[in-house]
Amino acid sequence: MIIDSHVYCLPPRLRDPLVRLPASEAAVRTAIHRHPDGPRVLPFSSPESIGRSMKAGGIYRSVFVSFPWYEPRLCAENNDFVLSQARDLGFWAVCSVQPARLGWKEEARRCLSAGAVGIKVNPAWQGGALDDPSVLRLAGLVEQENAFLLAHTDQPTRDSSASPARLLELARRRPRTRIVAAHMGGLLGLYADLPWIKPLLKNLWFDTAVSETMRMVGWYVQAGLAGRLLFGTDYPFNACHSQSKVLARLRGLGLGKASEASVLGGNFLKLLALGGRKEP
Repeated sequence: MIIDSHVYCLPPRLRDPLVRLPASEAAVRTAIHRHPDGPRVLPFSSPESIGRSMKAGGIYRSVFVSFPWYEPRLCAENNDFVLSQARDLGFWAVCSVQPARLGWKEEARRCLSAGAVGIKVNPAWQGGALDDPSVLRLAGLVEQENAFLLAHTDQPTRDSSASPARLLELARRRPRTRIVAAHMGGLLGLYADLPWIKPLLKNLWFDTAVSETMRMVGWYVQAGLAGRLLFGTDYPFNACHSQSKVLARLRGLGLGKASEASVLGGNFLKLLALGGRKEP
C-alpha cells in the first residue's frame, strides 16, 4: 500500500495561472503562479490529474494538502476544497491556517472537526518563523486535537525562518506534538546520533519531498530513522512534477524490503494511529 503523504490539491480558481492574488501573496505568486513552469503545472493540482498520476505510479492513496496561504480567507477556500475532495475520494486532508492572524484557532478546529488529519504551516510564505509563539500555540492546539503539524522546512543552505534550527526549537518547545517535517527537515535527521539532539527528535517525522536529492532518504535510514520517514512527493510542485519519478528514485535506493514498506505507507498509518485515526 503506497501512500503519498504530501500532494497539493487546489480549487479551480486558485490553480488558474492568471488568478488575481493579493499583494500579500507575493511569495506564492513568485514560487508557483509566476514560476516558468506554473502555467503547465498548476492544472496538475486538480483531483482528476492527481488521480491519473496516482494510477500511473501505482499509488494507493494520497494526502491532499492545502497551500499555506498568507491570507486566512484563501486558506479557508483551499481547505474547503481539499476537505470535500478527500472525503469524496476516500483520501486524507491536511489543511492550513495563518497562525499569526485572528481566527486561526477557529479555522484549525473547524478543519480538524471536518476530518483533517493535520495542519500545515510555512513561515517562508506566511511570515514569522517556525519557533514563533503563534506557531507554538498552533502546535499546542494540534496536539490537543490528536492531529499532526506539517511544517515546511528549508534546507540549511538558506537563511530562513523555516530553518532546521528553528524546527529543532519547535520540537524542543512542543515535545508531545507530532510534527511532520517536510523536505526531510532540512537534513536535521542526520544529527540523530548526537546525544544532545536525539531526544529532541522523538516527536518528529520526515517526509521524502526531496525529489532531486533522494539519497537523503538512504542517509536517514542509516541514521536509524527508517521508522520516521513518510513517502511524500510535493506533487505537482516538485522539480520533476511527477509522483512516479520520485517513487522510482526511492525504490532505487535499495533500502531493504522492510524499510521500504515502512516508508511507502506503513509509517504514515502508524502516525495516524497515534492520534486514533484510521483509513478513511
